[in-house]
Amino acid sequence: MDSIFHEKQEGSLCAQHCLNALLQGPFFTAVELAELASQLDEDERSALEHGCNSSHVSNNMDEAGYFSIQVISKALSIWSLELVPFLRQSSEAESARQHPEQQRAFICNFRKHWFTIRRFGNQWFDLNSTLSKPRLISTTYLNIYLAQLQQEGHSIFFVTGNLPDCEAEQLIALCPVPEDYSNNHERTITIASSDVDADGADDEQMQLAMAICKAEMDEENVSLQRILQSSEEEAQEKELQRALELSKMEVYRTPEDDELQEAIKLSLTAGHSSPATDPPTATAEQVRMKRQAFLDKLDRQHNK
Repeated sequence: MDSIFHEKQEGSLCAQHCLNALLQGPFFTAVELAELASQLDEDERSALEHGCNSSHVSNNMDEAGYFSIQVISKALSIWSLELVPFLRQSSEAESARQHPEQQRAFICNFRKHWFTIRRFGNQWFDLNSTLSKPRLISTTYLNIYLAQLQQEGHSIFFVTGNLPDCEAEQLIALCPVPEDYSNNHERTITIASSDVDADGADDEQMQLAMAICKAEMDEENVSLQRILQSSEEEAQEKELQRALELSKMEVYRTPEDDELQEAIKLSLTAGHSSPATDPPTATAEQVRMKRQAFLDKLDRQHNK
């Protein structure tokens, strides 16, 4: 990572930082870009009318240090490089959209802020000058990142031509940066411009908080489902054990148990039944005698 040339944001000189990040060296200064902007302004004045454009206002640079896409394109043409709109209806742009990982670099613009995304070896890096250091972007995440930038309103261009050789290209091609060096699922784009929409940043933070909350709720729901399932399985296990115990009791039941149950049943019936439902021959004395006979029988069997 130390081999990557990275300029941090100074004022509104993002165009200078963007170009130098792409070319990997201090190739352009603000003064040189201003000279290119002046040349473009002169060409525009000459194309409009001959000599009567003293009141012509430059659209290629401003007092804050912003430079237009025309200035950046002019600077890249010195290196035989070209910017191509990512959404252009051409076979070249279509190929770039389908396989962005096969490109060499992208230049993006949002609210007058320029930054570069470039490949070294087989790894991609976000070289935004508002970042403290280059940020690794996985090849898988590159597609998602570009789609997100488009959705947010960024203008995206891919670079064609041969980039100059640089130390970072050689080193990273031989020794790739570990994938866990940077968090590829979160990104923060801080634009050093007076017209940054603070509400937009708040919305992003809110969306992130909602996503985290949803993940926690999903985890709690899964835990609750596991608890309920465990409780249901425990109840079923208890019912099974109870059924097995009852089954064992039925297996080991003897004829004497049946006779005893019958005697107890007759005793209870004699004490609480009405004359209308009791057989006329089943007197209390007869029941007592039958029960006594049964108990005597048990004593004899026990004494044998």
